[in-house]
Amino acid sequence: MKMIKDHPSMQEKPKEWILNANDRCDRCAAQAFVKVEGVSGSLLFCGHHYNKIMDNAVGYDKMMKFMYNIIDERERLAE
Repeated sequence: MKMIKDHPSMQEKPKEWILNANDRCDRCAAQAFVKVEGVSGSLLFCGHHYNKIMDNAVGYDKMMKFMYNIIDERERLAE
């Protein structure tokens, strides 16, 4: 049986995003693309501020102790 790549049933479904334009970075109020759910609440970050925290050893350590779930939608920036 021959598979047809362009058949609608074979195409990827569009990804559904959780964060939207109303979600704003807690540091600078830019659109948030990362939501970190932690033991005492949630934090929202733009891509720049999330990278800045995670690239810093102290910030990374604190984030690892705080978070239990992360929603990372930074790939939307490449669209």
